[in-house]
Amino acid sequence: MRFLIGSLKPLREVNTDSVPVKIAIITVTLLVLLCLVPSASARDYTLEEATTNITIDPAGLVHVEESISYTFDGDYREVFRVLEVSPGESIRNIQGYCSGEACAFRVVETPEGYELIGELPAPAPEKVTFFISYDHYGAVKVHNDVSEFHYKLWGEEWEKPLGLLTGNITLPVESESELQYWIHPAGYTQFANVEKNVLNLRTEEIPSNQWYEIRVVFPRIESPNSSVVQIDNSDGLEKILAIENEYQQKGSILKVLYNLTALLALLSLAVPFFIYFKYGREPKIAYEAIYEREPPTDSRPAVVNAIMQGKIGTPTIDGFTATVMNLANLGYISLRTITSEESRAFGLFKSESEDILIELSSPDSYAGAEGRLPELADFERDVLNLLKKHAIGNRISWAKLKKELGKGTDFYNFMLAWNKKVERHIAVEKLFRSTGNRYMGIFGAITIIAAIIYFVVISRFFPSDAYPLASNMNILVVLIAAFGLVMIIFSGLFEKALGSWTPEGKFYYERWNNFKKYLTDFSALKEHPPESIELWDFYLVYATALGVAEEVLKNMSLVVPAEQMRTSHFYYVHHNFGQFGSGFGSAYSSSAPSSSGSGGGVGGVGGGSGGGGGGAR
Repeated sequence: MRFLIGSLKPLREVNTDSVPVKIAIITVTLLVLLCLVPSASARDYTLEEATTNITIDPAGLVHVEESISYTFDGDYREVFRVLEVSPGESIRNIQGYCSGEACAFRVVETPEGYELIGELPAPAPEKVTFFISYDHYGAVKVHNDVSEFHYKLWGEEWEKPLGLLTGNITLPVESESELQYWIHPAGYTQFANVEKNVLNLRTEEIPSNQWYEIRVVFPRIESPNSSVVQIDNSDGLEKILAIENEYQQKGSILKVLYNLTALLALLSLAVPFFIYFKYGREPKIAYEAIYEREPPTDSRPAVVNAIMQGKIGTPTIDGFTATVMNLANLGYISLRTITSEESRAFGLFKSESEDILIELSSPDSYAGAEGRLPELADFERDVLNLLKKHAIGNRISWAKLKKELGKGTDFYNFMLAWNKKVERHIAVEKLFRSTGNRYMGIFGAITIIAAIIYFVVISRFFPSDAYPLASNMNILVVLIAAFGLVMIIFSGLFEKALGSWTPEGKFYYERWNNFKKYLTDFSALKEHPPESIELWDFYLVYATALGVAEEVLKNMSLVVPAEQMRTSHFYYVHHNFGQFGSGFGSAYSSSAPSSSGSGGGVGGVGGGSGGGGGGAR
């Protein structure tokens, strides 16, 4: 709901030449600068590049030589590399050093494998390259028909992205025709080729926590030694080809799905425009007036509010406030300011506080159509009865009323029922068509449901570590779902943007909007002011319903002579009107109920040996 916000009293001009103000300005400036200056203890590092050179000898023993280049911003004590050892494998002959002999090398055995540590001097150099080498036993798997080297050249446990990876793998074959290879994920590869028996490759940046692996198949090693390689007593090539073909097929399907998703995203962006041009454009009417200088219809203030403000047919809290003011304007209640003294600090100091007193007229003064006061609509009588309920001796202070309305949920439930009564006085279908909003809501719901299903399917069948494109696709799907949610919210909050007035409704809206323009245009009011203070009060009620009471009060104070202002029904609450108007909104919010809640076979993609991680600390 839309609440009337109280006016802010103008601040006194600040004397910037005074010493306290200068001190305050300097203090705030220093605090801002301290927030902007990075902490002295802040530090970071980057992984510029890495190389991996692997040699597989005829017996299947894998010798690995790695180098990782660091650039430091801040002080670090050591670099480290974690080597993971899978069942059936072992790592031996570990060696390491840093460029320029910048570190002391040591090895720590862990339950998962080994941690290779290079202890840096103090202060740490700006750039360091960490060199390590080791022999990996069991990294080659020998099947009945082929030998397989399935190896992670870069592991998923690195916390920083790697700028560039270059590598070569020397295989125990005579020519490239004797081997087949596959790289996962292929999207990170910039270059890969085979020269005789050496496979060379280079990558682009590899994101943090992302692995990069290769699988090579070459002729079976004769008389394999189980202490050097893993032996699988089954055929492996057919299984490997099936796995790799499936991976490539799924990658091709994912590309098609991604392109299709991008196309659907563009179409989704076009749907709101189509709905608007189809159902949201307003009819043309023969009405060209600039202003309406009096209320154009005899609609009740709450009805005008329900049509002009917020959701069509449902009043905002301004409509309720306007109804209370209309009761005062019609003589059912009166409003005046009361002042009370408050003692503070054990009675040593006293202060005055102002409040608004609401007084109800005696019952014999309003007897409906047969009495002296105008007859009220049913929803207006409900508001009057609400005030009676909380009044004592036909009187109640505004502060007390606001406090009582904010307790429990009675006022919230009252407003729900009151809104429905107001709605029954409006033939919405004759004024406004909500077809566009309805279609937009349906479109948003379908978009969200489809995006959720899409996200689940992509996550289930296309793991993002094996298919990096899936991450981009999931982001796109999330954005599409968010767009659908925005459309649902938009269609609910801005009904007039996608719906359209009927010719009758458009005429009604334009006339009342022109009356609103008249009330807020000081020059128009000054040139053609209402003829009496009674009309001013009458207009102020509708200004409240239209959400422009503050501006009208300001204009009144400039146009209406002071002696006439004293006869206004609202004279005693002019300077407290912002508090009066916004109070019903805060009471309604307080009364709203709160929600509560409560070593055999063939490994799949991503299952190779090697990997691990590392970093600096």
